[in-house]
Amino acid sequence: MAMKSAKRAFVCAWLCLLLVAGCTLPLSAPVVQEAEPATDNVRQSGAPALPEERAGAPPRLVDRLVYRQTPVLTRVVDGITALRLEPWQQEVAVGSGPVELTWQLDTHDARPYRGLLRTEGAEPAQVRTVLGVIQARFEPPLPDRWTAWLEGVAGSHTQLVRHPEPTVVLGYRAADGTVVPLEGTEAILPAGPLRLLLEFDQAVDADSLTSWLSGVRQCTALPVALAQGTGDRWWIETEEAPVRLYLDLRTVVAAGSGLPVARYPLTVWSEAGLPYLERVDLATGRAEELLRLPPEIREAWPSPDGARIALRSWRSHGDQWRDDRVSVVDLTGNQVIGTTLQGGSLHWVGGRLVNRVPGGSAEGAWELWDPDTGEKTGGEPPLSALAAGMPEAVAFSPDGRAAAYVGPAPGAGAGGAEPAPSPLVLVDLRTGTVRTIPGFVETGGPSGEGAALEVAWSPDGNRLAALEPVTGARGSRVVVYDLERDARTTAAELPVHAWQARLAWSPRGDRLLAYGGGGGTWIIDPEGGDAVHVADSGHAQAFWDRTGERILAARGPWDGVFVHTLADGTRVELGDGLPAGWAGDAVYIIRRPYAPCGLPLP
Repeated sequence: MAMKSAKRAFVCAWLCLLLVAGCTLPLSAPVVQEAEPATDNVRQSGAPALPEERAGAPPRLVDRLVYRQTPVLTRVVDGITALRLEPWQQEVAVGSGPVELTWQLDTHDARPYRGLLRTEGAEPAQVRTVLGVIQARFEPPLPDRWTAWLEGVAGSHTQLVRHPEPTVVLGYRAADGTVVPLEGTEAILPAGPLRLLLEFDQAVDADSLTSWLSGVRQCTALPVALAQGTGDRWWIETEEAPVRLYLDLRTVVAAGSGLPVARYPLTVWSEAGLPYLERVDLATGRAEELLRLPPEIREAWPSPDGARIALRSWRSHGDQWRDDRVSVVDLTGNQVIGTTLQGGSLHWVGGRLVNRVPGGSAEGAWELWDPDTGEKTGGEPPLSALAAGMPEAVAFSPDGRAAAYVGPAPGAGAGGAEPAPSPLVLVDLRTGTVRTIPGFVETGGPSGEGAALEVAWSPDGNRLAALEPVTGARGSRVVVYDLERDARTTAAELPVHAWQARLAWSPRGDRLLAYGGGGGTWIIDPEGGDAVHVADSGHAQAFWDRTGERILAARGPWDGVFVHTLADGTRVELGDGLPAGWAGDAVYIIRRPYAPCGLPLP
């Protein structure tokens, strides 16, 4: 079995290289530009035979491969969506998606062999050929049965028979004995024993179900039992609901056709396994769990007044994961509030949450959410002055009346051009007036890369800081622009990546914090002087306390949260988690229980 699987994998990889370098799907990538739609003046195959192809003995068939894409499974899975047909196989089951049938001949010459293709019952939407490989793609709607072959090539006849893909209904047995359906792609289950129901609409192959279950067992710390109920019902039982479980049933196949289950993956979390917000008193070391939070949090942004924390999390979209779920912790009410924001770039502005929607249109690029009403609103600041073409790396003034960003360099995008200085752009949100200060970042980079640099606004609203890439080096320099003096200065050079790092001013405006750029965390005097490195720190979030004398940071994502005191360089280790802000002499940390298996995030 292992030898056979390895051979199939080799064939798929070989075809991918043979058809086109860099293709994403071995059996579906474009090959050459010769493919044309079928027309009325061609014969059964959709292509006329060429005279030179008729000369001599016909080539011999080496291999046949079928790729049968389903509506919810578009990737190549050996033995499920990608099949290598044995010489004796004349019939293959396909589902409701596109089908690609590929023949490999024992020739590597460059003649176009597509003239050999014949079909009955369905015409190919596209035919591709290269070096003795002929591939026919059939698009839905398709008949229940059709045939394709190569004229004069023995063993090439292939009959394709359509079958419905199996579907499954998921649910779990509640404490009162009722079955609660699990719909969509996410669910949170109550803590305690778990009895999960899988109800298929047709019989599935028991071996494929058992094989799939072995992956489930690896993600739990307790034994997992599988039992068949009446008909095509199956039950999965564990003594305790796992912290996190990713159920991708698309490798379970129908007993007869071998087609995969048509169901997007479902991710379930146990209530007891959700992350939680913890407050740690630095004076006493006492830790207090406050409340449970949404799953898969990536970033935490406390509001300037310390009353709320905005959270951005991963969310399932079919078989994709995007970090676009936004929720807000109300620390006064000790509750989590869901929002309809599509998390892109979050900013607290004037007590409201402003979001730059990823890829947003001109009408919907910016969103404003009011935590008091829990709704999107016009309100203040007005967002009409924010154009869709502005970068996500926008900084808002402390009074919420202006926005600033590093604009693209003039003439950006010219091939081979040296990086040109990029301007600082200021937008008055009340009037829409735009002020451009040229040359703010001297090495902005080609193709408008300067527009992605982060900007930080000082607490008094008089200065702006950014990281300027150092040409020919991985490091950057901190540049500061004083709006009152209309002057630009360089504060320090750092071994951090300008495109990835962030800057934050201390509450008194006498220091800057640079973090998240791959070179650790740095404390900078905006008036110049040596920068101070905070050892063993590299996470993309760090926060000043209200005095500007301590910082809350971490070694990495969910790893090694600590408090660093500037005066003496001492450090207090606070365990693993995600830093989430200050509360006087206490800090907020997001903790999460250990889960044996993570999610297939990008």
